[in-house]
Amino acid sequence: MISNAGSRRVGALAALLAAALLAACGDDQKTSGQAEAQQAVPAVTVTPVVSKPISAAFEFVGQTEAFQTVDLRARVTGFLLEQPFEEGAVVDKGALLYVIDPSEFDAKRASAAAKVERVKATIEEAERQLQRYSVLVERGTASEAKLDEAKATEGEARADLAAAKADLDQTELDVGYTKITSPIKGKIGKSSVDVGNLIGPDSGVLATVVAQDPIRVTFSVSEREYLNYQKAIKEGRAAGVTPRIELADGEVYGHDGKLDFIDNRVDPETGTIKIRLLFPNPDTLLLPGQFVNVTLISKEPESQLVVPQAAVQENQAGPFVLVVDKENRVATRPVKTGQRTGTDIVVSDGISEGETVIVEGIQKVRPGAKVKPVQTKASS
Repeated sequence: MISNAGSRRVGALAALLAAALLAACGDDQKTSGQAEAQQAVPAVTVTPVVSKPISAAFEFVGQTEAFQTVDLRARVTGFLLEQPFEEGAVVDKGALLYVIDPSEFDAKRASAAAKVERVKATIEEAERQLQRYSVLVERGTASEAKLDEAKATEGEARADLAAAKADLDQTELDVGYTKITSPIKGKIGKSSVDVGNLIGPDSGVLATVVAQDPIRVTFSVSEREYLNYQKAIKEGRAAGVTPRIELADGEVYGHDGKLDFIDNRVDPETGTIKIRLLFPNPDTLLLPGQFVNVTLISKEPESQLVVPQAAVQENQAGPFVLVVDKENRVATRPVKTGQRTGTDIVVSDGISEGETVIVEGIQKVRPGAKVKPVQTKASS
């Protein structure tokens, strides 16, 4: 049997073991709670709201146009002998493009030239007759009527010479029309006729040559935008602008443009005014008929607040950002945004310079929650 003293020692030992176990459990729970508390505070990437000099930009949708377009047509009728060009190639000014059979027109030119010589001979004879009758009238051996008749004959001959020369000039033109050349330097399109075909004025457009360097870009502005700009010019508030365009693949075109033309009337159907820009196109990257995004950038930048575009979210109420206060707590701020500039976006209202906004990790936080901010530099 176990004595009373032994029983007491066993009970004391059991109590000590129980106390140790409770203490160990308490330490584990405390350590686990601290770990959970640390894990519950998410890390987010933040950046300060900064002020930058931003040039105001105004965006429009435009379309490219050829600087010059020429439709080639035949002015005389004949069989097409030659077509010495490659479709789609660049042709120089004066380049030979079509040759029409000139045989018929050469023959007409030779006949017209012969007629001119015959009339010249007739004039010489009429002049001799006129001189002879003038002497005879002075001697009294011929009547005035004969002299008048000689003058009329000489006058008619001279009129016939003028008509013959006009016919010769026309045949010279017709011979020249058998060779069709390009009046401008540009890219020629597809030919609508082939060698061997009978062509003439009724054949329509044979091919089209377009000058692509420089190239035009047209877009339209509303009456209000136009009036506001004119008022700004009058009050001395309008700064110059630099035209730029963005291509369909999102790339900004490598050449700046210049203002070429402002229309003198408002389109009554759309209430807009057409404006035309001119852009260098040395590599013919731009083709007539392309749609482009036109941006007019002010030459005088103004200081504005910007944040990274990644910091701006949007809900049914509009755009907003998540800011982190001095206690590292998150708050939602509705904002008004403006133009985009690089990876940033202008914020005109809702936040102040120096405040901190969340850029990465937005999906891990909620308003009022505490976060662990990781600072990143503001973009330059």
